[in-house]
Amino acid sequence: MLEKNVYDQYGLYCDEKYQFGQYEGFRSGSQYYVLMPSLRRHDHLWVQLEWAKRLKARGVPQITDLVPDMGGNAVTRVDGVQQLLFQLPEEEDRSGLSEGETLAMMHEFGKGWVPEVNDLHLYGRWLSFWERRIEQLEAFHRTIDQRLQKTAFDQQFLYTFPYYLGRAETAMQWLVEEGMEQTLSPSMGTINHTRFKPGAWMVADENRTQVKLPLSFVYDHPARDVGECLRYCYEQDDLSLASDFLEAYTRGQPLQPPMWALVGARLLFPLTYVELMEEHYLNEGTKEVRADVDEEKFEQVLEHEESYMKHTAQCLLDALPEASKGQWFTRDRAFAFIQ
Repeated sequence: MLEKNVYDQYGLYCDEKYQFGQYEGFRSGSQYYVLMPSLRRHDHLWVQLEWAKRLKARGVPQITDLVPDMGGNAVTRVDGVQQLLFQLPEEEDRSGLSEGETLAMMHEFGKGWVPEVNDLHLYGRWLSFWERRIEQLEAFHRTIDQRLQKTAFDQQFLYTFPYYLGRAETAMQWLVEEGMEQTLSPSMGTINHTRFKPGAWMVADENRTQVKLPLSFVYDHPARDVGECLRYCYEQDDLSLASDFLEAYTRGQPLQPPMWALVGARLLFPLTYVELMEEHYLNEGTKEVRADVDEEKFEQVLEHEESYMKHTAQCLLDALPEASKGQWFTRDRAFAFIQ
């Protein structure tokens, strides 16, 4: 079916199918392609494609190109799903840049390209976003607390929520008092990713490394990408990966205290926990196997919480010694619910 749809819509033969991360891809002749579901409105898409075009023109390597169908349409139904087709770069990546160095280049070159599309403009809006998400979790908590029959996941949520609520409130207070989000200069906004982590740029083969897909682009402070990359490293308990990333990203340009203050806010906000609760309770009952999968994810979050907070505390104590000590957290903080 895929082969027929691709030929009918794009006039391309599928000589070989392959998996490109979570997406389907194929080779046609010597060219490689990847199909991605169209999840955003067209106005979002055109902004992200324009960003990709500008970054490519500035020399950022390995950015994919959108392939319109034979009718000139960007979005086409393939295998019953509205999808976008991207062609992977033909040339090899000869830049010699590491992931961290390339990200720093993207942040520098992407400054000032402010989108008119509100959903892509996340700069200066962390506090309002976090407040809404925590309010939603508080509503979940009230609902679950009133249930007569509670699952193991429900019990664990009720038990751990007060701690994570406190951590979220600390993050929001830090964002206001240390990160000074309300006074951010518009000049610092740039192209970021929805959720950046090591390996976020997919690898097609040994020649086309770090392929960048425009659909992950958003407009925000560079602390977003840096913070989310460190979050991933600390959750994986991989300090060497965090160190390598920071060394590459800051090569020739160390991070200044205002940047670290915003990174700290993201590290303190319990985003992984919040996302898991949202995913579970917003989709409750839709999949029979979901409960077991979510319980396993929950246990992993709790298992890594203490080491994660120790890494975060040490990182911020090193970067912002005056702001980080005493009043915010200590490395000896107890995590009673994990004992």
